[in-house]
Amino acid sequence: MLRLNRTTEYGIFALRHLDQKGSGESASAREIADQFGLPFDITAKTLQRLKEAGLIASAQGSRGGYKLQRQLQDVNLAEFLDLMEGPQTVVACAERENHEHSTEAASPCEYSDRCQISGVLRVLNTRLKSVLATVKLSEFAADSSANHFSRPATAGQSSAEVRA
Repeated sequence: MLRLNRTTEYGIFALRHLDQKGSGESASAREIADQFGLPFDITAKTLQRLKEAGLIASAQGSRGGYKLQRQLQDVNLAEFLDLMEGPQTVVACAERENHEHSTEAASPCEYSDRCQISGVLRVLNTRLKSVLATVKLSEFAADSSANHFSRPATAGQSSAEVRA
């Protein structure tokens, strides 16, 4: 199952905080760390990574801090995970497919010469990335008491019926 690393979680906390600050307002790394009880050093490094990825901008000085540079509704979870954690794959052979057009070396798979399920696993990887791409980061910034995600409908159910 997919598991977000701490840096990715801290990034989501920070983006949510900056989104709730409103247009033109900034927040310091200290403010964000204190707001969520996060370690300051890791929060500061996470904010640097978000800045390098072009999601936020920083300004120096007494009114300095971090501000959103991209709207959260324009960034999907698949893109965000790639920015924060690198390419997401289910198995090494799916990773190899992601590297076909890259100069990076893919992890070798010891079973590639006799694997009979690699095609299915690559399809699974593609489907999971497609699902992650439907989740916008703005959903994390929405009211946390509401359930913004729905379970897949089963036979005879509409998607409205499965919202929790």
